[in-house]
Amino acid sequence: MDILNSTNSHHVLFLQGPLGPFFKEMAALFSRRGYISHRITFNGGDHFYAGGDHVVAYRGTPEDWPVFIADYLQAHAIAAVFVMGDCRYYHRTTRPVCEQQGVRFMVFEEGYLRPNTITLEEHGVNALSQLDLSRENLSRIEAHTCKSAVAMGGTMGARSRFAFFYYGAFGLARSWYDHYQHHRASNPIIEPAKWLRGFGRKLLYKYRDAKLERNLQQALSQQFYMVPLQVHDDSQMIYHSPYRSVEAFIEVVIRSFARRAPEDTVLVLKHHPMDRGYTHYGKIIQQLGKKLGISERLIYCHDLHLPSIYHHCRGMVTVNSTVGTSALLHEVPVKVMGRAMYDLPGLTSQCPLDTFWKNPDAVNSDLFLQLQTLLFDQTQINGSFFTRLDLTCNNVLAFYQQHFDQRHIQTSHAKIFAIPELKCNQIEAAV
Repeated sequence: MDILNSTNSHHVLFLQGPLGPFFKEMAALFSRRGYISHRITFNGGDHFYAGGDHVVAYRGTPEDWPVFIADYLQAHAIAAVFVMGDCRYYHRTTRPVCEQQGVRFMVFEEGYLRPNTITLEEHGVNALSQLDLSRENLSRIEAHTCKSAVAMGGTMGARSRFAFFYYGAFGLARSWYDHYQHHRASNPIIEPAKWLRGFGRKLLYKYRDAKLERNLQQALSQQFYMVPLQVHDDSQMIYHSPYRSVEAFIEVVIRSFARRAPEDTVLVLKHHPMDRGYTHYGKIIQQLGKKLGISERLIYCHDLHLPSIYHHCRGMVTVNSTVGTSALLHEVPVKVMGRAMYDLPGLTSQCPLDTFWKNPDAVNSDLFLQLQTLLFDQTQINGSFFTRLDLTCNNVLAFYQQHFDQRHIQTSHAKIFAIPELKCNQIEAAV
């Protein structure tokens, strides 16, 4: 088929996706459902997991990319572009081009309401979301139970396997994609070694963290604050926070805690599981504790089952992690130090950090349930980027057609699965 003359077809383009075959499976499903799918690859890992009716390798410079993508969108009459995350260089420079040409810019992200969900929004996610989160709009939301129909299960095994092949192919094709600019600060060639080190650390800290979790539920109940640390080169840290590094954030929080927190409380700093093999903050925490005379009040850990300890926690301080929404669900006061979509009066503490330790703002549970309902209905899809891919892809296609594909919006429920009022989180029986 001549794609330039297929005016009755709906062309969709996939750029970089999550590690693994998710975008490959998505492109194949879209093609089976009558779309024409395109994929642009930027490195050997992308190429290894590439799929679609038309696969193109971009080997140009980052500086030339905006012109290239503008020409590609126009030449192929692309209706929608799908990306994972809106802050990677090739994605954030594609967004304004899509806006200029009237192309839908569809952004995937890990689920706001994890587990068992992924996020899909047009224009952007997290701090770049264009959802109307005003108090007036939220007050009109009729809250309901937000529970995904299907559990996705653990993902670490699949993540590790996909990463091994992705970065292996990345290394083998590095000379071919010699101008590629990676979105992570670490060297992609040694990524597999980082993942192996992370797995080793998980085993090393397993017993100690299990003991700490029991202690937080018992002896330290209502005497600790939680600080979930984020991935060191996460776009949320780089583009949506005032901190130059995770270390800088840690220092600000610990110094404030030493100045103002009740003397009988402790601060629990939890490492991000996906950053376990890349960074370790034990030394800086130890140094700050010794310098400020609060070493015995600082706890550094790696693996905790947070839902088990929320009810024992006095408060949470975060840059902008989506863990904050889980804390709000359990009515734990939250202080956001960066930019986050859920940092709203009535939900998070709007007071200075020094004040937060003793006088945090209470969580308006009704308002949170309205926010949760809005997010669940308008942005969350029952699925995973790493497990249950058939179910996930079908749910994504249904969600896209119901909300964004003008050819399907009017009759999407009836034409896709012939199930009236079908919800994207409830289509297990239809796939």
